[in-house]
Amino acid sequence: MKRCLVFTPFPLVQPRHGGQVRAASIAHALRHAGWHVDAAGLYHAAMFPAEEWGALDIVIGDPAAGQRALDDLVFADLHVARAAAADPGTIRELSALLARLRPDVVLVEHPWGWLPLQRALPAAGAPRIVYSSQNIEWSARPALLALGLQRPGADRLVEATRLLEAEFARAADLVLSISDGEAAAIAAEAGRPVTYLPPVSDLAWGQPPVHGRFATAARTAGARYAALMGSAYWPNVEGVFTTFPYGLGFLAQGEQVWVAGALGPAVQADARFGDYQSVNEARLRAWGYVADADKASFFAGSACVILPVHIGAGAKLKTADALASLRPVITTPHAIEGYGPLVQDLLGQGVYVADTPRAFRDLVRQALRDGLPGCPPEVRERVSPARMAGTLAPLLDALTA
Repeated sequence: MKRCLVFTPFPLVQPRHGGQVRAASIAHALRHAGWHVDAAGLYHAAMFPAEEWGALDIVIGDPAAGQRALDDLVFADLHVARAAAADPGTIRELSALLARLRPDVVLVEHPWGWLPLQRALPAAGAPRIVYSSQNIEWSARPALLALGLQRPGADRLVEATRLLEAEFARAADLVLSISDGEAAAIAAEAGRPVTYLPPVSDLAWGQPPVHGRFATAARTAGARYAALMGSAYWPNVEGVFTTFPYGLGFLAQGEQVWVAGALGPAVQADARFGDYQSVNEARLRAWGYVADADKASFFAGSACVILPVHIGAGAKLKTADALASLRPVITTPHAIEGYGPLVQDLLGQGVYVADTPRAFRDLVRQALRDGLPGCPPEVRERVSPARMAGTLAPLLDALTA
């Protein structure tokens, strides 16, 4: 049995944010295709709680490195990777892990791990290296810095990130991109082919539910709801307030936005939510963390799934979940970037794109009051983990033939 090590800048014990979900999906797909897959993260102890650390993870404890990361969150992964690459003890630990696991392939999610990994690879018998790009990281940074996260020296760190991504794209045996547009951009920069490996959703396994506890809760409350799921990552919060700058007063009584995940409490805690406090409280219901087993039910009970996303690179994994739900998907143009061939024939027929906040709100009202046609059943195959396995496993088989 061939062996793959999925190497990440975060733990995978409890995948929550998009990067974790993407890496977990890749590991799941390869196991489905018959590969033995181990996962190891390399990150700082200050960035993740101990209960999420994995058995194979390399956790850095250097206080100075942790402080640099916490003080400059936009470049936290770069700061940690640089510290790891400069620490002989970390490199020895990573070298020992490679010697023990003896992977045929190391799949590196995001570019950061390349800094320490290239120093830990054996001189002979090295595994094949796959660079899995979820975002073109350097080009995503300016939008994040515009949210008030600018720090001295940011321009130099953007350029360092660009150089790292270009170097890794040239050095790897195979390069994957989550986005069709970014695949073309990386290929042009690196002068080599890049494989488009689109996002998938675990919701695409099996049959979509037709009822569940959320549908029951909606009937009990006499409400129709638009479903929104997301983490407390600040671009997600900004997306809500950019799309609904005057609160949720455009909704009638009994029309609501239900939010799953840490995004709901983060929106409620934002000062802008208080500008229209009573109206917003009557029209937003925050469910907090929703277990994976309940996500399909959360979407199935809704009148539509909304994607108020305005910044960020790559392709948004929440979009794959929305498509797999088969509900009407109301989205900004940004939220479907990277999904080109997957959604092209669905525009206006299951996927509804709003170019302005006003158009977005109009579509939400239409879905809640009159209904909109949902995505066709065949879209689930496009975002299924089985499809990812069918694409990725032959590529890795060819690398190790």
